[in-house]
Amino acid sequence: METNQDKESKDQFIIACISNFKYAEKIIQWSCLFAKILDKGLILLHISDPQYTNITTEEAEISLQILNKQIKDIQTHSYLALKGKTKKIIHSLGEMLSAVLMVSFIENNHNSVHQTLKNFSQSRIAYFIFNEKTEIKPFKNVLLPMNMLREAKEKVLWAGYFGRFAKSTITIFHKKYKDEFHQQQLNANIKFAVSMLENFNIKINIMNYSETNNNQRKNADLDVLAIDYAEKCKYYDLIICQTTKNKSILNLFSQLAEHKTLLHSQSVPVLFLNPRDDLFVLCE
Repeated sequence: METNQDKESKDQFIIACISNFKYAEKIIQWSCLFAKILDKGLILLHISDPQYTNITTEEAEISLQILNKQIKDIQTHSYLALKGKTKKIIHSLGEMLSAVLMVSFIENNHNSVHQTLKNFSQSRIAYFIFNEKTEIKPFKNVLLPMNMLREAKEKVLWAGYFGRFAKSTITIFHKKYKDEFHQQQLNANIKFAVSMLENFNIKINIMNYSETNNNQRKNADLDVLAIDYAEKCKYYDLIICQTTKNKSILNLFSQLAEHKTLLHSQSVPVLFLNPRDDLFVLCE
C-alpha cells in the first residue's frame, strides 16, 4: 500500500471500489468529488474475489499504483488490493480503513444490481452507486424520500452533510398515509428533518407525491416513486435511500425496494444506507 502522506493526516477515507478497471476513471472522479466535499482522504480499493474476477492482488496493485499516481487534486490518497470474499471485506471497511463512504459502479441490469446489493447488504457505511449514464455533478439538488420509519434519521444526517458541505438544496419527498398513526410518525420525521436542516441554514423544499401529478403508481415503494420523479424532471443530482431493514426468505422471490430503485435509476445516482441498530435514534 502506497500513500502520498502519512495516513494519520486524514483520519477518515472515501473508498473507491474498483471491481472492474474498465470503469475505474469515473469511479475515481466521483470519489475525488466526495473527498473534496467532505474533506476526507481517498483509498483506491480492488477486491480479488475468485467468485467475480481472475485478477490477482499483484496485478491489481500494478493497475492501482498507476491510477493512484494520476490523482492530483486530493492531498491524501492511497491504494490497496485485498484478496477474499467481497461481502466480508466490505462489511469490515469502516473499522479496517476508517471508511465513511464507498463509491461503486453498476451495470443497469438485474444481475449487476442483485450482485451489488448482495455484497453491500452488510455494509456499515454509506455506499454511493452510479451507472454509465450518470453525469458527474456537484449535488446542487438532493432528493430525500421521507417515510414514517424512525430509522430515517440517518438519512437526514447525510442530507445535512450535502447541505452543509456541498451547499445542496434538500427536497423532502413523501406521500400521505391512510393510517393516522403512520401519518403522525411521518409528520414527526418531517418536523425533525426540517428543524435539523434549518439549524444549518440549509435550503429545504417539501414535496408531496400527489403534487407530482402522477398517481398511476401511487402504491409503489416511496423510493421507486422518488427515483421515477427524479428521472422524469431531470432536476436532481442525487437521491438518498435506506435499504430494507427486515429482509425475509420471501425476498428471494420478489425484488426489494432498493433493487427496483436501482433498476429505475438511469441518470440519477443513489446513496444507500443500511439500517444500523447501533445508530438508532428516535426521530421525534
